[in-house]
Order: sequence, then structure tokens, then C-alpha cells
Amino acid sequence: MEENIRDLLSGEISREIQALSRLNAGSKEKSTAIDNLAKLYKLRIEESKNDWEYDEKYNRRVMEEEAGTRDEEMKRTQLSEQIKDRYFRLGIAAAELMIPLMFYGIWMKRGFKFEETGTYTSTTFRGLFNRFRPTRK
Repeated sequence: MEENIRDLLSGEISREIQALSRLNAGSKEKSTAIDNLAKLYKLRIEESKNDWEYDEKYNRRVMEEEAGTRDEEMKRTQLSEQIKDRYFRLGIAAAELMIPLMFYGIWMKRGFKFEETGTYTSTTFRGLFNRFRPTRK
């Protein structure tokens, strides 16, 4: 329908232009025909402006939807990275706790093994034992 109106308007403008050439110069009919032609042409310009505005709004809406999609994808990527980072930090924290505990356990086992051989206390084990407590300094 929209194309049909535009075609009808263009056809009417062409007929008005052709009719102008048949009218006498300076006559009232010719000035009326010129006014009618000007009104039709303004109507055509307005129709074109409406089409341009529609296209511009449509393109803007499409771009905004694409930007929203990109933003959502970026947020999902950031969330995924944050989750990975959180698990990595949790693993590091667990390793910070477990490695010293394993180290202390091995040395304490060796120290107690040394104590089993007959010597009740050794200065070496006593000095190391004070340093192997799992506390932060």
C-alpha cells in the first residue's frame, strides 16, 4: 500500500507538470495549478522524510539490540572469568594451607621416628618443632 501511494503521488505530480505546459502564462488556472503542484511536491517530500525517519529508527533499534546482545555476551564472559578466577583463588588458598601442613606432617613423622630410636628429646627436633606450627606470621 505504501509503495502504491508513493507511485500515485509521483504520477499525479507528473500529470500536473504536463498540464502546466498547456495552460496560458499568467492565468489564474496556471497559478492554481502551480500551487497544487507545490502542495503535491511538499507532500512527496514529507512522505520521503517519513520513510527516512522510519528507516533511521529501525536501524537504530537494530543497532541497540545488537549492542544489548554484545553487552549480554560480554557480561556472560566476565561472569565466566570471575567464576574461573574464584575457583583458581580457592585452589591457591587450599594449596597455601595444605602444602605447609603436609610439610609439617612429614617432618613431624621423621622427628617422632627419631624420638623412637631412644633419645627422648633432641635439640634439633625441638627447634624445628617450634617453627612447624601452622600459623601465619
